[in-house]
Amino acid sequence: MIKLIQRIFAHPLRFSASQGADQIPAQDKLPMAQIQQALRDALHDCADVRGQRVSYNIDQAKTPVELWALRSDLHQCIAQTHSERVATARINDMAAMFEGWIPASQLARIQPGFRHSAK
Repeated sequence: MIKLIQRIFAHPLRFSASQGADQIPAQDKLPMAQIQQALRDALHDCADVRGQRVSYNIDQAKTPVELWALRSDLHQCIAQTHSERVATARINDMAAMFEGWIPASQLARIQPGFRHSAK
């Protein structure tokens, strides 16, 4: 977790949140390989079959958008190993890595304690 935080804050981002993902210069975006490694690091203690499947999907992703789509799978795997609170914190910590790749309007964080409707 500390490595993830260090990676996030070690990379200076020089753009405003109001800019669209297409307007961000390539040198200001975190490289995809770093994002993949951070996602794998978040799964470091999820050694079951689900964790292996998510790791495989991380390795197979071709774009940061595909990695962003794996958030739900990551959350489920981490929550089963630890708790929903730990999973939410880990996933929310990763949102900054996708700045510049994903439009700011889609960089929504998971709300702690969110409960689905009973319908």
